[in-house]
Amino acid sequence: MKFIAQVYILFMVLIGCKDQNSKVGIIKSELETGKIEKVTVSITENSFEAPENVPAGYVDISLVNQTNEIHSAHLIKLEDGYSTQQLIKAYVDSSRTGGARPSWMIHRGGVISENGKANVTLLLEPGNYTWVCVMGSDTEPHFAGIEHKGVVVSGRVDDQIELPKPDVTIVMTDENHQLNSKIKSGSQAIDVVNSGSKYHLAAISKLNPGATQKDVINWFSTFAGPPPAKGVGVTSAIGQGLSVRLNLNFEPGSYVLYCMANAEGTYHILEGAISTFTVE
Repeated sequence: MKFIAQVYILFMVLIGCKDQNSKVGIIKSELETGKIEKVTVSITENSFEAPENVPAGYVDISLVNQTNEIHSAHLIKLEDGYSTQQLIKAYVDSSRTGGARPSWMIHRGGVISENGKANVTLLLEPGNYTWVCVMGSDTEPHFAGIEHKGVVVSGRVDDQIELPKPDVTIVMTDENHQLNSKIKSGSQAIDVVNSGSKYHLAAISKLNPGATQKDVINWFSTFAGPPPAKGVGVTSAIGQGLSVRLNLNFEPGSYVLYCMANAEGTYHILEGAISTFTVE
């Protein structure tokens, strides 16, 4: 397979919202009564800092990427009886051989960013998880090195805390996806729900002037030349029946929404999981 990082080129430019005032190298975990937990994962050339304990419930995850490469803060939930060490060994082996991922790991989702900062909100149930960076290459994924860390999610989910109603909901299926309403210009809260039987990823890119959906498909087939679109936002892998919240900003123009999952060895975008929409 191609380098993992190549598939993210379409949204390298805009996915990270640079925050010059963010405190780098510091993990934040500030639980306020009645509010959403906020945590920060910080990545440098030589470090991967992430919280080891997070309370159950809604969690807003900020990735502060201080490198010139694309990185991710992705969460994997482990079934009872399995450890982070077992996950990394099995996940690395399956990535390098193209084999099936361990059946006892669940992709919970996360955030991906170039140099700068990006956010995503997840609802975390209690259990053992592992932070990983899924970028790099199939033979040398970043999580094979220092970019992984176990995390315990404890306590109970407070049913009284709810996210504000989203502006748009994207429902991912095994065949394609659906939007429940039009995406408008400006700030939009977008829920991405995986209703399929396998994991999916949702990516949104703004088409370059004159570019079409077909150009994006052709680029994904060869990765030749400059990409025909610039990224706006993307989730990392979302497991079956799960969802994430993205807060994105849209300018008027033409966009593509597509799935880049490739669990079966072929990117879903190349199997028809792509559509075009216009923001006015």
